[in-house]
Amino acid sequence: MKKFILIFIFVALGGLYLFFFILKPIQPEVCGTTDPDPFFCGTKNLSINAHEGRSIFNANCAACHKVKQDMTGPALKDMGKSYDTLTIVKYLHGDKSLIESKNYDYTCPRFPQLTREDIANIIKYTDEMSY
Repeated sequence: MKKFILIFIFVALGGLYLFFFILKPIQPEVCGTTDPDPFFCGTKNLSINAHEGRSIFNANCAACHKVKQDMTGPALKDMGKSYDTLTIVKYLHGDKSLIESKNYDYTCPRFPQLTREDIANIIKYTDEMSY
């Protein structure tokens, strides 16, 4: 009986050793990799600020704008290269005289709830998505 218990303990410890140290759990492949980043899965790799900007853009801007093509409003690609951030902040907070709206029947609504950081993140997103 002692031999049976010793063999059982040896097999159990060997099995645990194999499970924890040699055999690694098999991870399912997601987005072409076994170690996906859930924030960037399915899109080009965006910086953290651009990812934040994408969320803000989708919540506030996407109804009228796309990044790469005109819609109700103009495409916002390279917006950060055309205007400085302070001008865009003032425009979105209500000073519509700073940016001329060409060929569009509507002007962009005010977004006083967006902070300077939020707007900078939107600009980062549109700039990164332009490529």
